[in-house]
This record gives sequence, structure tokens and C-alpha cells, in this order.
Amino acid sequence: MWVWIIAGYAGIVLFIAGAAAFVAIFHRNKARRDDAFKVLKLVLGATGVGAVVMFAVRLHEAGLW
Repeated sequence: MWVWIIAGYAGIVLFIAGAAAFVAIFHRNKARRDDAFKVLKLVLGATGVGAVVMFAVRLHEAGLW
């Protein structure tokens, strides 16, 4: 069950980051590019070190690592 939860979370984060990166790079409207870059920074910051530490702790608690 943990695998489905982690995979779903990772999939959503990758989708949001990918969409924001695409808009930040290729959109013609500067305001939208700036907003997409802010979303990209927010998503990457929220899933940075804290998420990796939480993931490692959960794996350790489950006895998988």
C-alpha cells in the first residue's frame, strides 16, 4: 500500500513540476512565465530535503532500509 501512495505522490509532483517547467521555458507571455517559475520553485522547494528525510524515515520505520 505504501508503494501506491508514494508513487501517486511522486507522479503528481512530477506532473506539476513538468507542466510548470514547460510553461516557464516555452510560453510567450512573460507574466505567465514568471508565475510558472514561482510554482516550479515552490514545488521543488517543498519536495526538497524535507521530503527526502521523511521518505528515508518512513522506509526505515517500515524495515525496508
